[in-house]
Amino acid sequence: MAQFFRDLGWPETPASDEHHRTFQCTNGNVIGLYAAGHYEPHFGPLTEGFRGFVLSINVASMDEVRAIYESMQAVDGAELLEEPAEAFWGGGFSWRDPEGNLWDVAYAKDATFDDRGGVFFP
Repeated sequence: MAQFFRDLGWPETPASDEHHRTFQCTNGNVIGLYAAGHYEPHFGPLTEGFRGFVLSINVASMDEVRAIYESMQAVDGAELLEEPAEAFWGGGFSWRDPEGNLWDVAYAKDATFDDRGGVFFP
């Protein structure tokens, strides 16, 4: 997964090591990767299919949604599940990463962003 996030262009932090990878996003969020094997003794093995959650990346416009979709077509391991589509609330598309996690790239019409890219919903 670390290489996948690098291929997406996400900057890896200097604190990353072979056991724990961290990626610093421009809006202040940090994505941390820690091998699933470390959690299996406590929670059991990974499940197949839908895991009950979707990770979402929120952007400020449908143009950004479309641009991200276009760039992700060249990323090995990204399974694009649908094309970007507009909806009454904004729009977006869904994709699956190499570990089977579902993601959305979404534009919400009423959301605003601070100067660091943090999203606020009304």
